[in-house]
This record gives sequence, C-alpha cells and structure tokens, in this order.
Amino acid sequence: GDTVMDASLIDIIGGAIVAARQVGLDRSEEVDAARAVLMARDPSLSPGVARILVERLYPAIEADMAA
Repeated sequence: GDTVMDASLIDIIGGAIVAARQVGLDRSEEVDAARAVLMARDPSLSPGVARILVERLYPAIEADMAA
C-alpha cells in the first residue's frame, strides 16, 4: 500500500535534505537535491511529479527533524 511507499519516500527525501543541509544548501537547493535522489531511484518519475512529492512531504520531514 501507500504507507510503505510514503515511509520510504520520507526516508529518501529526509536523507537528501539532511545531506544538503550539512553542506549548507538553502531550502530550494535541498528540494532540488531530494528531487534528484527520487528521480535517480525511480526513473519513471517525471521532474514535475518528483517536485510535487518533495514539496508535499517536505513540511512533515522538517517537523520530524525539528522534533
């Protein structure tokens, strides 16, 4: 189901955001990095869909990282 997909997506995107943050990238660069990671893992994703996924999950991931 969707939950497994979402959990792994959050891990993937979260990992990309953490890595981007460690090298001092800003939010838009973090989003780009996460999108690139998603597209590398799933070549069927279009850039637009990858961006929507990242933008949708980003607030939840940020909240998790702040917790």
